[in-house]
Amino acid sequence: MKKNFGLYLILFALLLCSCGQPSTGRSEEDEGPTWQEQYDLGVRYLSEGNYEEAIIAFTAAIEIDPKRAPAYVGRGDAYVLSGETEENLTAAQADYEKAIELDEMLAEAYLGLADVYIRQGEYEKALEILKQGLEKCKSNQEIFEKIQQFNGGTIVDKNGNTRKSIHFENGELIEYWLYEYDETGNNIKITNYNADEEMTDVET
Repeated sequence: MKKNFGLYLILFALLLCSCGQPSTGRSEEDEGPTWQEQYDLGVRYLSEGNYEEAIIAFTAAIEIDPKRAPAYVGRGDAYVLSGETEENLTAAQADYEKAIELDEMLAEAYLGLADVYIRQGEYEKALEILKQGLEKCKSNQEIFEKIQQFNGGTIVDKNGNTRKSIHFENGELIEYWLYEYDETGNNIKITNYNADEEMTDVET
């Protein structure tokens, strides 16, 4: 009888302890959104043009799992598309570089980083990054086509805006035009250079 009484005391004590714990009605796995949920949310916001919310969602995904490269690419895209400021381009560049560090076979990261360089007027750096991407990503078609833009003479950014237009005659460079845009993507200036890289005309 004494043994049973002792057992009842133990069970009662355990019951009291459990009653003191708050119940959430959720398992550990259900605590908060998952990486995939936050990433998908970021992709949705990005497709809707809601870039600030996309940055927040991708940042949340990165905080949940900082070793997944696609979230960095998504956030980089959102930074670039939210306004072509020096701050946004710098942040995007850091994200694309981190994505390549985590996954050197992620074609979108090379394309994004090259796009930043194109917007900054660093065309040689952009081409170098694309060539690295082509080597790492097993001759990715999208990267290959981007390189062909450089060879063809018309270089555009991810928005489809022409950034540099090169003109040849009988295989010889005769002139090239550089296009500048404001933060909202409106063309504000076109500068014309001859083969000797001397400025010959400016249109605003």
